Amino acid sequence: MSLSVNLRHLERHAVTLAGSISPAELDLVIADELIRAPHPLRYCLTVERVAEGLLVTGQLELLLACVCARCLKPFAHTVRLDPWTCHLPLEGEEAVPLHGDLVDLTAPVREDILLSFPQHPLCEPECRGLPSAARNTAPTPDPGAQSTGGASAWAALDKLNL
Repeated sequence: MSLSVNLRHLERHAVTLAGSISPAELDLVIADELIRAPHPLRYCLTVERVAEGLLVTGQLELLLACVCARCLKPFAHTVRLDPWTCHLPLEGEEAVPLHGDLVDLTAPVREDILLSFPQHPLCEPECRGLPSAARNTAPTPDPGAQSTGGASAWAALDKLNL
C-alpha cells in the first residue's frame, strides 16, 4: 500500500493523512551498510489543493538502526522532518503521475527521508573511535631488517639525474 490521496476528496477541503508505512511499502533502498530501517515511517500530513498543484505539509519520522562509523557501536538515530513541506504540480513537465483520481505521495516522501539520512553515522559527536590499543595493531618496522632486505623505493629515485 502506497501513501496516496484522492483528488476528489480535495475539491471541498484539505485532507489529513496520519499513520505509518513500512520501509518495504516505502520502497526504501539503503545503500549504506551502516544504516538500516527496521521500523515503519510515521507521518501526519495535511494535503490541500493550490492552483494547479498540491501542497503537502506535516511531519515525518523514521527510527533508524545505525552502526557508528568510528567505534562500530550500534545506536538508534531518529530522522525527523518537522515541519515538512512539499509542492507537487499536477500539470506541466514536473507533474506527479496520476492513477485515476489518486496521487501517490510515496516518492517525494522517500526522497526527502533518504536525503535526511546521516552521511557519516556517529553514536555521539565526541566519539573517539576504537580503543587506541586496537588501532595500533600494525607491526612496527625493524630498522635492521630494512637495511638487509634490499634497496628502498627511494634509492631508485636518488639515481635519477634531473
